[in-house]
Amino acid sequence: MDAFVEVAIFLVLPYAAIVAFAAGVIYRLYEWLAPQGRTGLRSVAVVPNTFGFFGVVKDLIKRFFGFYTLLKTEKDRALIVGTMMFHYGIWVVLLSHLGLIVPLPITAQVHDMLGLYVGGAAGLVTLAGLLVLIARRIGAPRMRQISFFEDYFAGGLLLAIIAFGLLQTLVVKPDYLDTVSPWLVSILTLHPNLAPIANVGLFTVLHVTLALVFIAYVPYGRMAHMVAYLFNPTIVGPSFRVAAENLPSVAVTRSPRGR
Repeated sequence: MDAFVEVAIFLVLPYAAIVAFAAGVIYRLYEWLAPQGRTGLRSVAVVPNTFGFFGVVKDLIKRFFGFYTLLKTEKDRALIVGTMMFHYGIWVVLLSHLGLIVPLPITAQVHDMLGLYVGGAAGLVTLAGLLVLIARRIGAPRMRQISFFEDYFAGGLLLAIIAFGLLQTLVVKPDYLDTVSPWLVSILTLHPNLAPIANVGLFTVLHVTLALVFIAYVPYGRMAHMVAYLFNPTIVGPSFRVAAENLPSVAVTRSPRGR
């Protein structure tokens, strides 16, 4: 691999992605929390929150793993099945990736078997769910009318990342523990070491590159819901309902300037 490409992908891009992600999250938080007319979150939280920490955790768990709002409001089976397959699969895939960072008390052989069978199966479920969602977006006239470039970009990016990841896991089977793992740990500990990953294959390079691009993109597009979910209870939880029920009726009047 060319030295310039190696440094650009495995040294510059990871830190650029982290900075872009952090800056994007801060920007999104400011947008959500700063009062803008009557639309900011501060204009919603008009009474103290009436549920505690465990109530918030319970609500988040129901949203993350139960999809209770989706099941209660949607009748589109393709959306429900695709969403659940994609999310359940991607969570297992992400958990399996943690094994590259956190040392596990298992042998390298067991690690490889878990990656092949558990990670591979989860990756296939994720891919199937994503294909269902993409087919629904392309095939349904109603969905095409409300779809924009950003929707197809996010779907295509995820599709490529998953496809290259599956090719590695099921076909190439690179030695992650001796290549990607030490490189990733060195990046996260701010002691970058490119030597372990210098001779990785093309699919690994593509998978890593696209994954880093996706991380940088998350806060700026529709994928920002990954962060927004943590704030949903302050909007749709009991505090909002209590606030709405206790607010007096207010007549809407124009200001002296007619605004």
